[in-house]
Amino acid sequence: MDSLYQEHILEHYRHPHNRGRMEDCDVKQKGTNISCGDDLVLYLKWGVDGKLSKIMFEGFGCAISQSGASMLTDKVKGMTKKAIAALAQKDMYELYGTEISPQREKCALLALNTLKEAIGA
Repeated sequence: MDSLYQEHILEHYRHPHNRGRMEDCDVKQKGTNISCGDDLVLYLKWGVDGKLSKIMFEGFGCAISQSGASMLTDKVKGMTKKAIAALAQKDMYELYGTEISPQREKCALLALNTLKEAIGA
């Protein structure tokens, strides 16, 4: 099996965390990877303390894009907009725990790029 599809990536793909629609969200942001058709909608809810209290996603696409959304939504809960804005590509790649090929980069970064758009970063 290709090292790109390590077991934790497949686990997040098969059993994604924070998947679903949020009706009472503060922010809803759609992201699309037009090169392969991956699709993502993020829902964000902010606490009175300025921290992200809840985040959910819906979407479809490859294991890389969908598992990335699952892993990223776990990571950013409780973070401020400033902390989220400071996240970089390397932070996303660390979540995957494996090297991402240049052909899969847009898939791997879809959730992060969509989240940054959602917060205006």
